Amino acid sequence: MPFNPKRTVERFLKKNPDVYTIVVTGAYGRKSAIRALGLILGQVATVTMGVNPKIVPDVVIFDYKSSADFPDFEPDVVVVTSCRNDEQAERFFGLANKAGAVFVNFNDVAQHFATHLKNPEVTTYGDELPAHYYFENHDFSLEGYEGDFVNPEREHIPAKIHILGEHNIRPITMAVAVAKYFGMDRKDILKGVADITPLHGRMSPARGLHGSIIIDDSSYISVDAVHNGIKTIEQLESSAKMVITDNVQKVNTLDMGLLTDVVILGEKPKGEPEHPKVHYFDNELDLIHYVGTRLEPDGIVLLEIPLPEIIQSYLW
Repeated sequence: MPFNPKRTVERFLKKNPDVYTIVVTGAYGRKSAIRALGLILGQVATVTMGVNPKIVPDVVIFDYKSSADFPDFEPDVVVVTSCRNDEQAERFFGLANKAGAVFVNFNDVAQHFATHLKNPEVTTYGDELPAHYYFENHDFSLEGYEGDFVNPEREHIPAKIHILGEHNIRPITMAVAVAKYFGMDRKDILKGVADITPLHGRMSPARGLHGSIIIDDSSYISVDAVHNGIKTIEQLESSAKMVITDNVQKVNTLDMGLLTDVVILGEKPKGEPEHPKVHYFDNELDLIHYVGTRLEPDGIVLLEIPLPEIIQSYLW
């Protein structure tokens, strides 16, 4: 008999009716959200990602990809990390409408998609007001962020986050909100927050050649990832800032004033105007040689393609 994930989940839920269920939906950002939830809720509960036949968890987190492989049940919590179109919004919020509570990313879910949301128990999270939960940043460096989580009662909870990129704070803010919903103590929440560090290839800082700092963001090289990465390195102090990516279209809509070099692995598109800061290389060897001549001590490189040769060791 072929493996049927929907049937497996249905059997598990029938056998364990008291387990808390969280479903994370979204066009992107699900993995970061699931990881943050697991590390924070895991401070006080046994948490699994999906069904593990060897463990009876207190909380099980499901990654919602396809409704065809998903059971028809009413989750305790649904998280909506992002939406790109009405079809996604209808599908994600269709599940959210059956949940006990819904947590919606205020920054990555456009407001007009809310027409699909009928559940009255909605909490928003994001970068700032009017989101119910947000993170108020006071200091940012290569060590991460130092600031306050702010809840709907406008209570300020001081925290340090070992993460780079404001877009990467949003899933942590969501996990804090869900933890408060489940009644976790502040000290346990903050212990979970302190345990969260980036996965390699997700805005993870590293030492590079010639004493440079490499921000490795090579595991998800979308246009949004490049834009968010550049926003982040713009806030860091350095006299030399380089971006290495695979397509000039990912950077040519941005102001390159704060960048020293934009290095592209690939051919120059026909009709693309010359730019003194943009350099094209059709193979990694020539690109690495050029980069090696340009790296400076304390210079910052945003790495948006896999290029491990220029990374010596990760900082975290």
